[in-house]
Amino acid sequence: MKTVTVELKHERALGLLKELEQIDILKIVDDLGKIGSDHKKLSEKLKGSITKDRARELNEGLNKMRNEWEERNI
Repeated sequence: MKTVTVELKHERALGLLKELEQIDILKIVDDLGKIGSDHKKLSEKLKGSITKDRARELNEGLNKMRNEWEERNI
């Protein structure tokens, strides 16, 4: 089998792909196209991927960079 990535240009395209899946022509392997309760926002998918301490470190680093940028551009 070969896996390809496609960009759907029309909302009906997903329905057509699902019909092809039903007649065993292809298999949809990417859950980005799922509709309804299975669909999660990116923030929900990534929740818990880093520790709170690491998130705090990253936030502090960003704040430091912003402050340095603002000081240089005044």
